[in-house]
Amino acid sequence: MQTTIIKENVGIAISMEDFKVSFLAMKSDLSTLVKGSRTFANNHRGYTSFVEWAKRKTSGDCPLTFTMEATGVYYEGLAYHLFEQGFHLYVILANQAKKYAGSLGVKSKTDAIDARILAQMGLERKLMKWEPSSPDFRLLKNLTRERESLLGERTAALNRLHAYSHQGYPQQDSIERTTRLIAFYEDQIAQIETQIQNIVKSDPSLMKRISYVESIKGVGFLTAVIILAETHGFATFTGIKQVVSFAGLDIRIRESGKYKGKSRISKCGNRHIRKALYMPALSKITHDNHTKLFYQRLVEKKGVKMVAAVAVQRKLLALIYTLWKKQQLFDESVADIR
Repeated sequence: MQTTIIKENVGIAISMEDFKVSFLAMKSDLSTLVKGSRTFANNHRGYTSFVEWAKRKTSGDCPLTFTMEATGVYYEGLAYHLFEQGFHLYVILANQAKKYAGSLGVKSKTDAIDARILAQMGLERKLMKWEPSSPDFRLLKNLTRERESLLGERTAALNRLHAYSHQGYPQQDSIERTTRLIAFYEDQIAQIETQIQNIVKSDPSLMKRISYVESIKGVGFLTAVIILAETHGFATFTGIKQVVSFAGLDIRIRESGKYKGKSRISKCGNRHIRKALYMPALSKITHDNHTKLFYQRLVEKKGVKMVAAVAVQRKLLALIYTLWKKQQLFDESVADIR
């Protein structure tokens, strides 16, 4: 029986200077065919050459898709180029690719191997189509991550200042330099926060929709902006489970026969969202009676406070998603977390 090509996918392993690609096709009998592999420069000229190469390799009988990892910022140039050319693109987290490679028994790691694995993953798995966020969300994402980095550096400087100030023989020069450095960080953080507020205020629609999220007690303006920037305003999500999984707040269960392992959150997701939800979740546990009861029941059942706190974060993220999608304020008369 004659076989036909039913799916084509190009895996892309990208780095700062270049990217390696592997072109695979799936036949109607589910076997795979290697159609080529190459290396291209990670610049506009390389992108153009790559697209021309891929078009020559494709059979034209089925849609051509591309799969790559979200590798820092290095993937973005090629991702935007492919999207603008009208191609269907998957951008996955590094942990997803790592686990898939493990399922294949692959132990070695090179860019060429990674490209081949990503090509096969794009053929076999149902992945979420990548779409770029709006210019405002891209800028907000950059600013909120810059702010997070500066907050970390300020905390480190505050810890050093504490150590310098409590030494047996305090060094005044070190104390003064660190004090000036902390003031610098605080000034930079304040500038970023003002810029974030100005961006939101310039878009009345965005400002109104953020107000829905802020209507949740414990969720402030910056928390709302971080979560919306990291999810691109939930643009590509169609359900709460997808959002929870993207944030790495989904539960990983290990059971086999009589063995019952501990349930843990996967942490295979966006750490910026998890970090942004940590303090709001603690605030709701402390000040919201419904959340406090929910938390206490889980602590009694699971015996681990962190497990219960993560469950609150998960519920909080689901509530944020719901209010954003439905464009409505939180109803205080209804318990949001039970």
